[in-house]
Amino acid sequence: MRRKLTWQSGFTLIEMMITVAVVAVVLGVAVPSFQDFFDKNRVKRAAEEVYGLMAKARSEAVTRDSDMIVTINSGAWCVGYTDGAVACDCTVTDPDTANACSVPVAGTNVLQVVDGSGFNGVTMSQETFGGALTYNRVRGTAGNGTVQFTSGAWSLDVRGSVKGRVRICAAASKTMGYEGC
Repeated sequence: MRRKLTWQSGFTLIEMMITVAVVAVVLGVAVPSFQDFFDKNRVKRAAEEVYGLMAKARSEAVTRDSDMIVTINSGAWCVGYTDGAVACDCTVTDPDTANACSVPVAGTNVLQVVDGSGFNGVTMSQETFGGALTYNRVRGTAGNGTVQFTSGAWSLDVRGSVKGRVRICAAASKTMGYEGC
């Protein structure tokens, strides 16, 4: 009597162990590089947000013919600007408060703030602005200064010059698409 051969399907124990070992090696290599990737992108986004806010403050100073004061609070990780003679408090969330970082737009006060809530793990340190920077209403000029953003091995500077120019540069050497400072 002949027996009919049947095909068995499925994984053997050895095949399963090899698959698990390969997946473990791939994850062991990929996870640290993902963390590095996220650190790099958070630093880049934070620097670009603050750069944009400072460039907007300069533009608003000339457009509105009113000095704009940029407040930099590295302890609270926030940057904001307002028109007027007194620096604002970038931790205030109500645009109608007297010391809020806000400007009037069509009769309504609008907050002009970037804070660290969206940039977990990124530290901000101001090196030379002294807490505030004023853009002149006539020429858009301001003082020299640097705000540095760091996370893990990544670091970018947002630098302001006496001419009012704002730029982003890499603290050490060319990286993330930015030239070295």
